[in-house]
Amino acid sequence: MTLLETNNLLLEAINNSKILSTGQKKIIINLLQFDKGVPISVLIELMGQSKQALYFNVKKLLARGFITREKEMVFIYKVNKEKILELLESYMQFQKAKTFTFTKK
Repeated sequence: MTLLETNNLLLEAINNSKILSTGQKKIIINLLQFDKGVPISVLIELMGQSKQALYFNVKKLLARGFITREKEMVFIYKVNKEKILELLESYMQFQKAKTFTFTKK
């Protein structure tokens, strides 16, 4: 069972994130479906995007630490679980603050 399958709140946090583009969100969600990571060719097939369009967002996510890559026979991409859990924690804090502000009035 993957991290995404066990946590609907995580999916909500990713989809509502203001710091990720739509393309970046889709990449993260697709990568979360795999525990061991996948080569870029799998992402291209899953997402139906050109290699160039996908690489643009992959490079941004690598630079920001949301995903990692390891060299095996080809590069294997996977989510940086620590960074994703930080995103989830920020989302939960935001929801808590929003609820507190709303009920305080």
